[in-house]
Amino acid sequence: MKQFRFNLEKLLDLRKYDEKKWEVTLGQIVSKCNAVEYSISNLKSDRREAFLKYKLHGSGIELLQISEMYINKLNYDISQAQLRLQSFLMEKKKIQNEYIEVVNRRKVLDKLKEKEELNYYKKQTLEEMKEIDDMSTGIALRKRIDSV
Repeated sequence: MKQFRFNLEKLLDLRKYDEKKWEVTLGQIVSKCNAVEYSISNLKSDRREAFLKYKLHGSGIELLQISEMYINKLNYDISQAQLRLQSFLMEKKKIQNEYIEVVNRRKVLDKLKEKEELNYYKKQTLEEMKEIDDMSTGIALRKRIDSV
């Protein structure tokens, strides 16, 4: 029995390559989102600690002003990081949509390949059965002719 050969195998390989490329891109943007979220978490933690120190150690107006400026700087850094995160999340959404589209295109070819492969092997099996039937019919006819 001959091996099945899919005519669009190269196209399928290209689609698999495209899928991997988008998967890597998606992984990179998720990593960026996680890094910014971690940064925001750290900034919020620093702000909380600074606020507690500033409230608990009420020693001098100068220290209070410095603490307040530091907290304001942390608030600004948090808002900038949140803007960056929003930007990354929008980019992530676009990349996810593209990735889903690429995966669907590859799956269509995979399904087509499976269908053609199934049909190919069914045909091969039917042809083999037909050949076996022909041979057995030929043998039976020869035996009948020889016995007459």
